Amino acid sequence: MAKRLGIKAKLRSEIGGRRPHRIRANGRVPAVLYGSGKAESLELNSREIAEALHGASSDSVLVDLTVEGEGGAVIKKMALIREVQHDPLKDTIQHVDFHQVEENKKLRVDVPVHEVGEAVGVRTGGGILDHALRTLRVECLPKDLPDRIDVDVSALEVGQSIHVSEVKLPAGVSVLNAKELPVFMVLLPTVEEEPAAGTTAAATEPEVIREKKAGEEGEAAGEKKEAGKAEPKKDAKEPAKAEAKEGAKKEPAKK
Repeated sequence: MAKRLGIKAKLRSEIGGRRPHRIRANGRVPAVLYGSGKAESLELNSREIAEALHGASSDSVLVDLTVEGEGGAVIKKMALIREVQHDPLKDTIQHVDFHQVEENKKLRVDVPVHEVGEAVGVRTGGGILDHALRTLRVECLPKDLPDRIDVDVSALEVGQSIHVSEVKLPAGVSVLNAKELPVFMVLLPTVEEEPAAGTTAAATEPEVIREKKAGEEGEAAGEKKEAGKAEPKKDAKEPAKAEAKEGAKKEPAKK
């Protein structure tokens, strides 16, 4: 069952302006009580509210408020702490929102979920426990409100899950989340495959383009020109002339 704290509060009539700063300067904390028709502005003892909230979940803390009104009249009210605002630098409580509830009316609250034990899939299978749902939305009377919901995960193997429908709830408590949603799962860690060394080198090695020197470019151009020149055609008449001359030399002169 959720913690039920007794806190004293004082009704304040002045709101807005610099009133909240003056309240905090006097060691008090401004607060607002909703849910009773008209919102009521309160102020609390800063040390008392800090001690009451130490280590508690703000969504599941039931409070018995003793409110001192005008003329010294005292009224007792039951409420849930809905929101607590802190100073980001000093970590002191700056403001508190309460929501009034009634003993005989059911309320809907987000209750934190905690694992109990160590999953066998984590202990022996190398898996990782995934906490899929951190809270469960429940409905119950104020007297049945749990501080938290414990779930035994020790039997979970790798690849197995515990769904909302399988969570054991305290008496008088019903869950509002979808039944098929997983609350805890044991998963295998994902490992990225490293590419082969040769593939990596081929993919990453840059192409080297060597700049040609001026002399090399000239030589290459000359080679192309020489290769492009056609061999000169031989004159078919030249051998005939040569043979005629040679025959004239050999023929003897007539007497």
